[in-house]
Amino acid sequence: MAGYGTPYALVEGARGCAHKCTFCSQWKHWGGVWRLKTPERIADEIEYCYNTYGSRFIWLTDDDFGPGDRADVFADELLKRSFGDDLMLFLQWRCDDVIKKKDVLPKLRKAGLYWVMMGVESSSDSTLASFRKGIQAKQATEAVQLLKENGIFSHAMFVIGDRKETEQSIADVRAFANELDPDFAIFTALTPFPGTEIYDEAKANGWIEDENLSNYDMAHAIMPTETLSRMQVQEELYNCYRDFYGSWKRRLGGLFAGNKLKRQLYRHMMGQGVVRQFRNLIQIPI
Repeated sequence: MAGYGTPYALVEGARGCAHKCTFCSQWKHWGGVWRLKTPERIADEIEYCYNTYGSRFIWLTDDDFGPGDRADVFADELLKRSFGDDLMLFLQWRCDDVIKKKDVLPKLRKAGLYWVMMGVESSSDSTLASFRKGIQAKQATEAVQLLKENGIFSHAMFVIGDRKETEQSIADVRAFANELDPDFAIFTALTPFPGTEIYDEAKANGWIEDENLSNYDMAHAIMPTETLSRMQVQEELYNCYRDFYGSWKRRLGGLFAGNKLKRQLYRHMMGQGVVRQFRNLIQIPI
């Protein structure tokens, strides 16, 4: 993520999450409690990594950066310190909170925020409701646009393979991703991680067809839907990547982007043949 040879560090600013998405194991792991460090302490830890170890790429590992005045205070704390222009901060944030804190985005960017990952998940509001996401698809559109306007790398996560998923609904996700046009898109297969509500429901109804936990990586399809076989879900996952990254306009835009992180990421993906690897998953027993 940081680029080869770039010193990096992971800093934990919070544990748990205030939300309770049905497919997420993290909020259950932490007992449904969101525990926070103060913005000052987080900035202190980033400063220590920056000065002591030369860390320039900082991944704030919070499952959700969160709502409230945390963003504003955190930006102020970072700006108090003598970081150079080479500090690059990555964090995970909800679409609705990005919108709510849009007035703080310029300050966060000035303070070193380069990359935001958001769980967009679906183009369908009914699917988002079934996941208990608490957002609407239109909020993803606004959030991505706000990040772009502020020069912040936009990373969108999508999920396919919900029980009600169809070939058409997945085509709608692909079209939505192309319309949204984030700097980086990751498509995942809905995975019933043990301990999640999705797992309990799938286990009770006999939907799980792959019990090999080494395949629970969100790249392997684990379950069929009502209308698609497991292998069809796997193929649709490849189609999502092929459709989004198969565009030469998008490829060239990534390879020659003004944003250094975007250039590095697209060159890495092409060098590693990431899309081809998803195609290969269709051809092997899983």
